[in-house]
Amino acid sequence: MTALRLRAGLADAISWATRFAQRLAAVRVVESSLVLAAQAFLALFPLAIVAYAVLPTDAANGLIDTLRSRFGLSGGSADAMHDLIGARSSLRQGLSFLGFAIVLGSATSFTRAMQRVYERAWGLDKLGLRGAWRGLAWVVGIVVYFGLIGFLVHVIRHGGISTALTTVVGFGLWWWTPFLLLGGRVRARVLLPGAVLTTFAQLAVTLVSVIVLPRAIRNNESTYGPIGAVFAIESWLVVVAGVLVTGAAIGAEIGLSAGRFGSWLRGHTDPEHGWQRVPARPARKRRDG
Repeated sequence: MTALRLRAGLADAISWATRFAQRLAAVRVVESSLVLAAQAFLALFPLAIVAYAVLPTDAANGLIDTLRSRFGLSGGSADAMHDLIGARSSLRQGLSFLGFAIVLGSATSFTRAMQRVYERAWGLDKLGLRGAWRGLAWVVGIVVYFGLIGFLVHVIRHGGISTALTTVVGFGLWWWTPFLLLGGRVRARVLLPGAVLTTFAQLAVTLVSVIVLPRAIRNNESTYGPIGAVFAIESWLVVVAGVLVTGAAIGAEIGLSAGRFGSWLRGHTDPEHGWQRVPARPARKRRDG
């Protein structure tokens, strides 16, 4: 009996690993990670600078302190960060409609890349123009996220408490993000495993980055100058993006699995049912006559 159970468990593990490998291939984990990392560097950093310029002072200072501590900037990079902190009023005055539109367009390109990852993970068709506004909504959401993180870090000086609270806020972000970008086509409860995995994986990456990234930036900067910091940050963003893509794939595999947990999430034993949600549509007015 024990041997039969072991064989059955081994067969289930091999089957799950095979399905997971296929899902990783579907999301194109390496390509998607590289694209997301490049888009994050070109889009999210300028967006963070804009957020720093427009957020309230306490939230803005907390945000810049978080970026400075996590990236461990030194040398020329630290000087650039110091200049940025001192130039907040100049940044605000220098914001133009054209500059804001360029930053917004870059940020929405990141959301489109992330949207494709989630659509491939769940095997859903592209939303196309119907989902264009969702990218803008996510950009607004990430600015709110920056503000919350900055405010919590500024107000709560205790590192452990602020880390716990920012993790909770991050969980909300990574639960809401796929629901929004998938157009509400996947039930929120089915997205829970992916949100939990992504949140704790990103927390682990953040804790490691506090140790690894400052050293990598200092080494690269001493060898290549300020551009070395860019190389180090871009390389680390590939790791962060890889965690995000892998979390999306694992979350989809759990939500679509035929196991007990997957069945409980869907409310249905058939993997083909229970996970999809039909977005509500406004009722059409009846025409008289």
